[in-house]
Amino acid sequence: MKIKILFLLVFLILILYIAKIFSLLPTIYFISLENNIIITSANKIKPKIYEARVWEINLSKNQIYFFENCELKEIFPIAYQSPEGVWYQTPTGYFRIGIKKEKHISSLFPVYMNYAVQIYEDFFIHEIPYYLNGERVSTNFTGGCIRLWNKVAPEFFKKVKTGDLVIIYKDLDDVILNPRFVFPVNKNEFYLRQRFNSPLRSSWSNNKDRRLDYLQHAGIDLAPSPEAKDLNVYNIYEGKIEKIIKNGYKDHGMGNVVIIEHLIDNKKIYSLYAHLAQIREDLRQGDFIKKGEIIGKVGATGYGCNWWHIGEDGCDKKGILDVHLHFEIKVKPVLESPVEVKCFINGEYKTCYGYVPDNPEKFGYINPIKFLSE
Repeated sequence: MKIKILFLLVFLILILYIAKIFSLLPTIYFISLENNIIITSANKIKPKIYEARVWEINLSKNQIYFFENCELKEIFPIAYQSPEGVWYQTPTGYFRIGIKKEKHISSLFPVYMNYAVQIYEDFFIHEIPYYLNGERVSTNFTGGCIRLWNKVAPEFFKKVKTGDLVIIYKDLDDVILNPRFVFPVNKNEFYLRQRFNSPLRSSWSNNKDRRLDYLQHAGIDLAPSPEAKDLNVYNIYEGKIEKIIKNGYKDHGMGNVVIIEHLIDNKKIYSLYAHLAQIREDLRQGDFIKKGEIIGKVGATGYGCNWWHIGEDGCDKKGILDVHLHFEIKVKPVLESPVEVKCFINGEYKTCYGYVPDNPEKFGYINPIKFLSE
């Protein structure tokens, strides 16, 4: 009898102890669906930007976070996203929610994409699609849209509003840096806001080959989190300063730029750091610069002012500055594409800066994340 009472007391103490621990833990948001359980600590997720309604799409975690007045309200799991490295990979960057259609037929494939929410041009968030005969598509097939589980899509559709701000990005946690390099920014305080090969629509010709309407991002954009303290830009590898271009002096929208020549495995490779708020004053063209030395500070410069904004751009605009580092790895020390090519922009063909009409690797660019990781 005494043993039973003792066991009961120990059991009650254990229950109280566990209850106390859980009362001190942060709120846990989870969605259980078709034997998949998504668990995330809400206190670890903070907004990337402060606005009344923001949807953050984390492609690294396969999750969508909804913030209202900077407070995390809901988390939605992503069922599938497009593969990386193809022209129709899910675009990254800042967008606004467009049209919403509960019943929607794709303009590219004969499938229904129900509960479709437009994030950017041809790219939507929708439930797992099905053919006109009712058959579901293959689970590993996607044309660049983000897919939600069938039970999740209606809830997301109901919650999202046209005009809501959207940020699509990747974390840098999973980037394993090659020890020979230094990352160009503080990896712990930045995120990948625009990835290599991300599509940007520049034409509305509605060609059957939709690639003709898009340009591809030729570098990566690294943006600081709102709490970031270290806004320095670092040289990735020892080398010679090949060019220093000042904002407003034929910068072609790239702002303050530094281009550095590196000799790596007997090959000359060039790193480009653009949109800098400032360049270190003592840097001079032709100088040798060590790995890890500070080049300047991240900024939003271009066309002679702090031009890059979240939303509408222009020197006279008052929106939030789009502070980021545009970073490229390329085979020539130039602002434009190393391989000469024209980009169709605003109805005419122009020299390409930061974007190219097809996979950037065809035009002398190297994927910076792969380069720094291999």
